[in-house]
Amino acid sequence: MKVKVIARSEEEFTKERSQDLQKVFRNLDPALHPQERAHEYVRALNAAKLDKVFAKPFVGALNGHADGVSCMVKNPRRLNCLVSASLDGDIRLWDVAYRRTVRQFPGHKGAVRGLAISSDGDHLVSCGDDCTVRLWEVPSAFTGESTGDEIDIIEPVATYQGKNAFRTVDHRWDSQVFATGGAQVDVWDHNRSEPINTFTWGADSILSLKFNPAEHDVFATTASDRSIALYDLRMGTPLRKVIMQTKTNAVAWNPREPMNFTAANEDGNCYSYDMRKLKYSMCIHKDHVSAVMAVDYSPTGREFVTGSYDRTCYVLDCAPCRLGFLHTTEATVKKCIILNGCKGFSL
Repeated sequence: MKVKVIARSEEEFTKERSQDLQKVFRNLDPALHPQERAHEYVRALNAAKLDKVFAKPFVGALNGHADGVSCMVKNPRRLNCLVSASLDGDIRLWDVAYRRTVRQFPGHKGAVRGLAISSDGDHLVSCGDDCTVRLWEVPSAFTGESTGDEIDIIEPVATYQGKNAFRTVDHRWDSQVFATGGAQVDVWDHNRSEPINTFTWGADSILSLKFNPAEHDVFATTASDRSIALYDLRMGTPLRKVIMQTKTNAVAWNPREPMNFTAANEDGNCYSYDMRKLKYSMCIHKDHVSAVMAVDYSPTGREFVTGSYDRTCYVLDCAPCRLGFLHTTEATVKKCIILNGCKGFSL
C-alpha cells in the first residue's frame, strides 16, 4: 500500500502580522464553478441592498422652533441660507453650514402658512392665519463663524392686510410681484397696499401656488375642490383646470423642463403633467402608502423629493417613474425642500 503525504510549509500559512488576512486558496477552473455568474449577481444585489440599508442620509437637525414647523423655503442665491416658519408665528433665517439661527422675523400673531423669497434673494414674503402678508428684507451676507447667543431681530418692510386667512404664497421670478392663495388668488406688488389682480374659479380654498420658472406670468394652484388650475397674469381669467379624484396638496415645476410640473396627491401618488396637455398625466409616481404632502425638484430637473404622511421621504426619478431612494423620518413630513419639516419642532 502506498501512502502519499501532503507536505506544506508552515511559513506559507502563517501571518506575518496580526492585521494580515488569512490566505484562502481557491481553484479558479471555470469547469468547477458552473454557477459563478449567478453567485456574482447575488453578491452584487446583496451589496446594493446593504448600501441602502446602512445609508445615513440624515446630516443634522436645526433646533430652535418652539412649535411645529409649518413651512420653509430656500434662498435661490445663497446655498447656506434657509428660512423656516412655525405654527406660533416665528420665522427664522438659518445658516445651514453652521446649523444655527442667524435672524428672526417676528410679527405674525398666528400660524405662518407660506413663505417665498424673491429671485434675487433680497426679499422674503410671509403669510399666515392672521390675514396679513408681510414683506421682509433678507440680509445680503452673514458669517456663520460667530457662535454668540444673540440673534438679530428684523422688522417687516411692509404689511399687507387681507380679508381672509392666507394658505400659501409664491414670488414671481425677476419681478416685484407675488401671489397669495386663500379664499381666492390675489396678486400683489411690493409698492401697492392692495392687490393688483384677483382670480377666482369656484374653489373653496387654495392650498398651494407655484410660479413657472420660465414663463414668469404663468402659475399653478391646487385647491380643496380637488382641482389643479393654471393662471396667466396677462389674462383676466384662468387658463385651464383639471379635476382629480382626490385632493392635491402641493405642486412643483420642473426647472429644466418648465412646461412640466408634478402634483403631490392625497392618494399617495405623484402625477407629472404637461401644462399644454392636461387631459392625461405623463407619468404616475407610486410607492407612498399615505398622502403625499410636499414635493420639490432638484436643480437638475432629473429628480424630485416627496414628503408623505407615512413619515417617509422619497427621491424619485422623473423619467422612468420609479423609486430612487427611501429616507424615513420620526414625524410626518409636511414640507420638504433641502431638509424636511416635521412636528418635532426641528428641521
